[in-house]
Amino acid sequence: MLLIHRPRVIRVHGRVGESEHGSALAAVLGVMAVGLIFVSLITTSIVGSFGVSTSVRAGVQSGAAADAGIAAARRGLYTIGNCAAQPTPGKYVSTVAPVYSATVDYFRNGAWTTGCPPETANQVRIVSRGTAQSSGVNGALVGDSTSVEAVFTYVVPGIMPSGTALYLYKGGIVESNSGFDMTEAPAAGLMIKNGNFDCAKNNSVINGSMSVAGNLTFTGSCTVNGSAWVGGTATLGIGSIRDNLTARAVSPNPPGSRVGGMYNPPVPPAPAPPTVPPWTDQGYNPAAWIDPAGTPYEVRTLNTPAACVLPNGSLGGTSAGAPVILDGRGCTLGVAAGSNTTVKLTSDVVIFANRFDFSGTNSLTFASSTSTPRRLWFITPDLQADAQPTCNSGVTGTQGDFSVGNGFAISDPVTALLYTPCAFNGVNGFTWRGQIISGQYSSLKNNPSFTFASLGLPGVNLTTGGPSSTITTPQPGAVISRREVTG
Repeated sequence: MLLIHRPRVIRVHGRVGESEHGSALAAVLGVMAVGLIFVSLITTSIVGSFGVSTSVRAGVQSGAAADAGIAAARRGLYTIGNCAAQPTPGKYVSTVAPVYSATVDYFRNGAWTTGCPPETANQVRIVSRGTAQSSGVNGALVGDSTSVEAVFTYVVPGIMPSGTALYLYKGGIVESNSGFDMTEAPAAGLMIKNGNFDCAKNNSVINGSMSVAGNLTFTGSCTVNGSAWVGGTATLGIGSIRDNLTARAVSPNPPGSRVGGMYNPPVPPAPAPPTVPPWTDQGYNPAAWIDPAGTPYEVRTLNTPAACVLPNGSLGGTSAGAPVILDGRGCTLGVAAGSNTTVKLTSDVVIFANRFDFSGTNSLTFASSTSTPRRLWFITPDLQADAQPTCNSGVTGTQGDFSVGNGFAISDPVTALLYTPCAFNGVNGFTWRGQIISGQYSSLKNNPSFTFASLGLPGVNLTTGGPSSTITTPQPGAVISRREVTG
């Protein structure tokens, strides 16, 4: 019998082949799994990036829509009756792109009220909510709506309000619990064109920013709740500046905690120094004072010693509510007033005089005869047109400073502007609502309280130094603030 032997090696070879095939399959499956993970990650990244990009797009669209609402409401407030004529008075709405809803509020008597502003309003606020034309996807909804708030001054027919709060051409000093609220002034609330600023003695607080051409010196506990731009040296002592300080030199150096922001920050991102306008030569030109209808102000001359003393009682135009110019340039000792006097304004009043000496007068108040806001201008003319303050004082001169005694007050709702090429001397405390423009080194001492309100002068933009025109209708004025808000 023939025996046939089958080598086992064939079986062995068969097992080896099967093992290699299984290993290859596992490797392929592993690569596929890794690939699927990468694909999943890439897909997630793409989807997430798409969501972010659509959210950014939506944010741009809703922000632009909110800005369009601000513009529409502001434009409407320039037209008499437009605000009240809206389907909901005081609310501007667009249901087509750009989609927005803008609400108007006004500020009067220390409170905000929703609705169309009356002529007695001090400020107007517009809050606009814009909606994106294309919403974000994949849950990225943060940019679908944006709310923007803009606050403006509200100006009434007459002279265009302009200028800063305190314009002290040759510098000045404040001390002893002085309080200044200049936060609503454009750019810097305190401007010094050619001089130094000294903050001395106890606890003076300046709410707002300042621009000083010369040196800034704190010799007391002075606080500036804003920024300071200083052309010379800033000596901070025990004072402080809440925001940024820009100066040629500082003491101590570095200023440390005395400056809450940055010392000499780069521009940008920090704001550029404000432009300080040139001196405006304001002479006696009654023809420049006209009402919105083009009617000149009434002019009355103070031609007797008794007429040069302001009354304890009513003062205003001959016609009820009509503005008047009182020409007191012929008053030898300037325009004066007795102690315990309340001058009740029945209209807007402009007083021209070569000096105002109230230094010996106690308790002198300028008030409105009713609840109607009144405007008051004290003007000492600059007799030389050279873009420099020229005070014709001294032994042979006829002009002098504006000086106030204890208890001098500009009472709400009266606002007052002082223009003098001479100095302002307030050394015994005073209360002022409005603006002060002085040509010589001035003093604001011993518990003064100052609140900015813009009045301006006819024919000149005190903010820029250029020309201006008369306002013919109530309207929004300068921007006070603009910001994005929640809700």
